[in-house]
Amino acid sequence: MIFEEDYFSMIKIGIDCNGKLYDKDSSIQNISVYDTKRFGKMLVLDGDIMLSEYDEFVYHEMITHMPLNTHPNPKRVLIVGGGDGGTIREVSKHSSVEEIILCEIDSEVVSVSKEFFPTLSSGFDNEKVKIVFEDGFKFLSNYNDYFDLIITDSSEPVGVAAELFKENYFKLIKKALKRDGIMVSQSETPWLRKDVLKNITMDISKVFSKVETYTAFILLYPSGFWTFTFASDSYSLHNFDLKKSGEIEKTCKYYNSKIHKASLALPNFLKNIVTNR
Repeated sequence: MIFEEDYFSMIKIGIDCNGKLYDKDSSIQNISVYDTKRFGKMLVLDGDIMLSEYDEFVYHEMITHMPLNTHPNPKRVLIVGGGDGGTIREVSKHSSVEEIILCEIDSEVVSVSKEFFPTLSSGFDNEKVKIVFEDGFKFLSNYNDYFDLIITDSSEPVGVAAELFKENYFKLIKKALKRDGIMVSQSETPWLRKDVLKNITMDISKVFSKVETYTAFILLYPSGFWTFTFASDSYSLHNFDLKKSGEIEKTCKYYNSKIHKASLALPNFLKNIVTNR
């Protein structure tokens, strides 16, 4: 994500902040909500912008519908992080999903989202959703051969989120997944976090046989060019369900079947980052 002090100095892209709506320290981190004229409300954690009302749909649709339209019958989904609720909202659109568990380390993020971001947090009331406030490592260690999809919807790999980008975490994910399960993680920008992307790809490749990088354009994130990393022993994002994709895209602002295909076309410099291991 991008540091807030840098962000609010970027006058050239027209940011006009009306002030803070919320600013408190939880037991984990500082949580702030800003009101801006162009991008609506923004959620900021420890000085890093997590999302804005203006463009959040890109991230949440792409981290969700790419894997869910690839798995033939996903029923149980775990989201690690994602306390704003946007990923839950998108997962809830898939009728085959019977159980959604959100494992969020900071309960205050959920509370703040419910108060200030109703379009994101609407999915919290879904009867399929269970919210657990716990460290992702501890939570995953209790599961074996259970989930069809695990989504790591984390902040950047510093502080409490740093361990969610390492091999031991991916091993826990594989144990908690069914044999044909899928995992997806946000994996930063190749322009400014090249080493993070390279290392996460290397570590996931030690655990899963199929690892694929895909991209999206997210205005408020550094460089606007963002990556996600998909992994499975059974499926490839190139082989997705066009019928499911066609139905889901009717509910989306960014994702559609053509975007699904196009997001897998990587520029050469990005190919080199994720294949030079």
